[in-house]
Amino acid sequence: MTRRRLLCGGWWFGIALAILVASAPAVYIEEEFGPAPRVRPEPRVRPPVVLPPLPTHVPELAAYLDRIEVRHPLLCGRLAVFPVMLRGHGGPGGRWWTADAAIAKGILVVAEKGGGGAVPVIIMENRSRSDHVFVMAGEVVSGGKQTRTVRRDIILSPGQRVETPVFCVEAHRWRGKSDFSAAGVLVPQSIQKALRKGADQSAVWAEVARNNAALGSENATGSLEVGLKAEPVARKLAEVRRTIVPEVPAGSVGFLFADRFAGRAVGAEFFGRSDLAHALLPKLIDAYAVDLVLQVRRGCVMRPVDRAIAREFLNRIRRAGSCRTGTPGSGAGIATRSAGLVGDGVSFGSHLVHFGCQVEERIVAPLVRPVPRLRAPR
Repeated sequence: MTRRRLLCGGWWFGIALAILVASAPAVYIEEEFGPAPRVRPEPRVRPPVVLPPLPTHVPELAAYLDRIEVRHPLLCGRLAVFPVMLRGHGGPGGRWWTADAAIAKGILVVAEKGGGGAVPVIIMENRSRSDHVFVMAGEVVSGGKQTRTVRRDIILSPGQRVETPVFCVEAHRWRGKSDFSAAGVLVPQSIQKALRKGADQSAVWAEVARNNAALGSENATGSLEVGLKAEPVARKLAEVRRTIVPEVPAGSVGFLFADRFAGRAVGAEFFGRSDLAHALLPKLIDAYAVDLVLQVRRGCVMRPVDRAIAREFLNRIRRAGSCRTGTPGSGAGIATRSAGLVGDGVSFGSHLVHFGCQVEERIVAPLVRPVPRLRAPR
């Protein structure tokens, strides 16, 4: 009996031991491969913000803009002109002529292409053996089959002959001699802006017609030159020049033009040489005065302008950047079409010869409503 109990007890003990041994691995597995403890996720690290690089200028213009100094404005009506000086030297060397002076001296010969002529092209030839000729975009040559304006800045090296792209600024004439003379005028800034924005011939004719109508100088052939040289217009433009030109400091190489009604700069013209700048200044003043002085009615409230306006415009030009473009003749073309600016120019070797730019929107002469007449009491 006792032995049987011992055997039974041993049997039960063996079963319990077997169960215990069998369950041990399960406990071990659960402890080893059970749910992993919760780990806080690493905070997200945002990649650094990389700003796009600022537009860059062609080297000649970049070096020029870094050396500019702006002087106090010269005022006439709605127009303000800031002369620009340049620190240091280093413009293109040698002797240079403007188009008007070179034509007058017989150095630059301008003629129609071929015997019959072609509206969008004329021939320019520099007959000097040593001097360069600079022709600025927007300059007008008179005569030929019809009066034209030059579309791009052009540098003619000694002895160089080039086909020059032009627009007609005299819609109703196609007759006359094959040669041209210097008109002595520059297209108004509104037409210059249309050229820089890519206007076609019909758009240029429309701008010329609008300009002549605004000046009250319409004429039979629709000529811009005739319109600008009409007696009342020419007299008023001469008054503006007499007010500003004598006050421009010697050695000025450029000019910023501001609208005193709007209180902001609207355009700039920079030159690599002061002699070119001073020679072309009268025509540049006329180009801006047509819109900012002659077409403005009385009653405009002028805002103060100071050099801060000019500096802000310079910074805007710096931010806009520039690129290479084509140009007839020698040199390398320069263009700007960003930051609300349209500009063109040309360099020669490592030096800027000219760069001009304007704000893209049109300058609008303010319309002043007439004050109603009051009847006197009876």
